[in-house]
Amino acid sequence: MSDFRDPFEPASWPLEPGRTVLVNVDLQNDFLHPDGWYAKSDIDISHMRRVIEPTKELVAACRTAGVPVVWTRHGTHGLEDGGPFMQLRPALREGGLRIGTWGYEILAELEPRAEDWFVAKSRLSSFFQTNLELVLRGLGAETVLIVGVLTNQCIGATCKDALFRDFKPIVVEDCTGTTLPHLHEPAIEMMRVGWGQVNTLEETLTELATVAAERTST
Repeated sequence: MSDFRDPFEPASWPLEPGRTVLVNVDLQNDFLHPDGWYAKSDIDISHMRRVIEPTKELVAACRTAGVPVVWTRHGTHGLEDGGPFMQLRPALREGGLRIGTWGYEILAELEPRAEDWFVAKSRLSSFFQTNLELVLRGLGAETVLIVGVLTNQCIGATCKDALFRDFKPIVVEDCTGTTLPHLHEPAIEMMRVGWGQVNTLEETLTELATVAAERTST
């Protein structure tokens, strides 16, 4: 009788010191700010806003550990370069996530820095026709921490595309959110058993503290 093995064994990818990068996906005013386009379009942003405080902790820990920080910004000039996706988002037809606007910028309280990396995207995956892969290769990334919004959209697509490029994606669950909370857990489970590792914030902070300690001791 052959031994049975779970065909969906979760990944176990420890953070690689010097080869880990944090990718913050679309933590922009239009998604997260009470005066942003989504909130003003009567879309419930509460589940997305849950990521703010945990992400502050994560970013701070990454900086201490010497982990490079990347921010993606989703935006278009209008319907012309938004693609068919815009037909699925009536709230975006008249505005929102427009390049060059306040709503396009990263939420200020997350304290992005000029020396961080910024990637412009116009589709769900942060890799599609962007320079993200070039940035990650240049930084020597192997393990890639992925956080942001929306869990079932850009996070899922970015995580999957990271694996397709032979990176080891690690989604920090506490630092992800969506406009449709009932889809959050199913999306997380799909990533966990399909194409990535899912960590809690606590697990990730513990690993980063070890990385930081090793960094200061060398």
